[in-house]
Amino acid sequence: MSVLEELETSMTGDTSASGVLRPAPGGARGPAAGLVGVAAALAVTAYAVSTVPGVRGPGWDLLVDGWLQGGAYVLLAAWAGLRPLTHGDDRSFWSLVAAAVALRSLGFVLYLGVVRHLDPVPYPSVADAAWLGSGIVLGLVLWRLLRDTAPRDSRAKTLDALLGSLAVAAVAIALLTETVLLGPRPGVPAAALLTNLSYPVLDVALMILLGALLAATHGRASAADLAIGAGILAIAVVDTVFVVQVATGTFRPGSWLGAVSLLGTALVAGSGWVRDHRAPPAAGARAGLLLPSALGMLCLLTLVYGAASAPQFLANLVAALGVVVAVVRVRGALTRDREEVNAALAAQQLELVRFRSLVEASGDLVALAEPDGRLVYMNPAGRTLVGLDPEVDITSMTVPDFLTPESREGWRNVRQQGVMDRGVVRGETTLQHQQGGEPVPVAVTSFLVRHPVTDAPWLIGTVQKDIADRVAAERALQKLADERSVLLSHLVQAQEDERARIAADVHDDSVQALAAVELRLATLGRQLQSEDPSPAELEEALHTIRGLAGGATERLRHLLFDLESPARRTDLVSALEEAAAYVFGTSVAWSVAAQGDLDLPAATRVTVYRIVKEALVNVGKHAAASRVLIHLWRDAEGLVATVADDGRGFDPRGEPDLPGHLGLPAMRDRAMVAGGRLEVDSRPGDGTTVRLWLPPGDGAAP
Repeated sequence: MSVLEELETSMTGDTSASGVLRPAPGGARGPAAGLVGVAAALAVTAYAVSTVPGVRGPGWDLLVDGWLQGGAYVLLAAWAGLRPLTHGDDRSFWSLVAAAVALRSLGFVLYLGVVRHLDPVPYPSVADAAWLGSGIVLGLVLWRLLRDTAPRDSRAKTLDALLGSLAVAAVAIALLTETVLLGPRPGVPAAALLTNLSYPVLDVALMILLGALLAATHGRASAADLAIGAGILAIAVVDTVFVVQVATGTFRPGSWLGAVSLLGTALVAGSGWVRDHRAPPAAGARAGLLLPSALGMLCLLTLVYGAASAPQFLANLVAALGVVVAVVRVRGALTRDREEVNAALAAQQLELVRFRSLVEASGDLVALAEPDGRLVYMNPAGRTLVGLDPEVDITSMTVPDFLTPESREGWRNVRQQGVMDRGVVRGETTLQHQQGGEPVPVAVTSFLVRHPVTDAPWLIGTVQKDIADRVAAERALQKLADERSVLLSHLVQAQEDERARIAADVHDDSVQALAAVELRLATLGRQLQSEDPSPAELEEALHTIRGLAGGATERLRHLLFDLESPARRTDLVSALEEAAAYVFGTSVAWSVAAQGDLDLPAATRVTVYRIVKEALVNVGKHAAASRVLIHLWRDAEGLVATVADDGRGFDPRGEPDLPGHLGLPAMRDRAMVAGGRLEVDSRPGDGTTVRLWLPPGDGAAP
């Protein structure tokens, strides 16, 4: 994040842990904090530039080292102080940070304005008290971070924190011992050296806490925490170098130490305005071995350094403790890793057993094959489906070996390539039975299996379900649909034939009779117009006309009877008695017998009536029978109607359509459309029996 973005954040509000910008409480304090931050950044930059060699002359400069440096510290204190005042989140922590910056700034203001003018300069002074107080408060800040950030439930991370603190302490003590062993330069008061030495000692404690924090968080500290740590590190470097320069008499005002000190203070002051994007640790994440190994190596190098230089008992002791902690940490990590690997292997083995049990218990074919089609696995249900013996080595076979010739081309051109291109393909195919059985239709889902490490195409998996029953049902439905289509065609043709017969009857009979009546009436009219009509001739003409009209009327009544269905208005027995009486009159003996409840829906009555009536018409015209029996009854499945005669009979295999009538095929079609069936039992010279069966209900067609 750039400085401008930081300032924009400080001017507009704070961000929560999720990175969402939150308005700062206090209204106009947000812009005020931004302005103070800009002023502090400019002052720090200006002073840092002044310390570059060649920019200004050597020695103390009141304007730069006094007013500019002191003003920068004051601005940094104000900037840090605005953080807890304008934001409500974690106010106690940022108040500690602000107090540390304020004490450090106060120390410089007191030193620049008061202490440096005293003669002699007192050691320690009020400025030293403020600076040391700032270090103590920074220690509290690091302790808060370590307490709030470092996990408490991880033994490995606790050891890492301890190891980090020991490593930093060993290095710091070794360097500090060298500084102490140098002793004060002649002319440097011992009090000055001891006072200045107290700063590195305090810095050692800070570095121990900082090392523990960084080791415990394993680099997952927030940007604000890192800014605080970097600022404390810069201050510690300044304190250590300052002690050495004081001890050797090489300290000069206005050097890079002042710029680094001011920059470190700016980092601590500005940490509260850094937008925090700390990434939460991943689930199951644990500390690695890189950091503890590096810290242990640092302790070991400190031991080597201590052995090669002046005696450093304390540094060596701390370094040795660090090496011991590092060994314990690494050994524990290796033991835990081995246990975790064994647990992972056991879990994978259990998962494999579960998967194999699931696949082998499946009733569908489950198989795996190489991308080129060579099989590597097939479950028991799949072997049973294709008729493959359980002992047969499946790896010696290929996918095309199990496909019918028609399906193999589809496998090569469509399914295999489609799986490689799209990852999954669904469809249907036919499997070849390995023992000569019927081909097995299956619904197929084939999918690409990628290698778990390289993610490259590895295997082709397939799950195939036997759909033989479904295919048979679909074929049966299609056959039924085809049969119904044929029946419909026959019925339509029969209806058209019936209409043509009625039209022919009307034209050849009734129309002709009426035409004759018309001619006779015309003749009668001419006779009446003659001068001397003969009464005998007129009477004869009227008699003839009356006969023609009566015959036409009788034929029209017969035609209406053929068209009418009395079964709609009366019960089935009465309707059939009326039909038998009309068809046979007194020339043939007939009877209608019924058993059981024949309370039928109108559609069923009409269907039975029309089929039985057509059978009666056929008997009357072609059987030459002397007796006909019509029998109706119900059985367990539905309604049964029979028409039996003692006529000449015929060969049912021919079943010729009788001219002028629907014929046996049309009667059978009508029965099938109604969901029933028609059977004919006849032999030449032995009579005929027509048997009709219809299911119960109202599904019959009129």
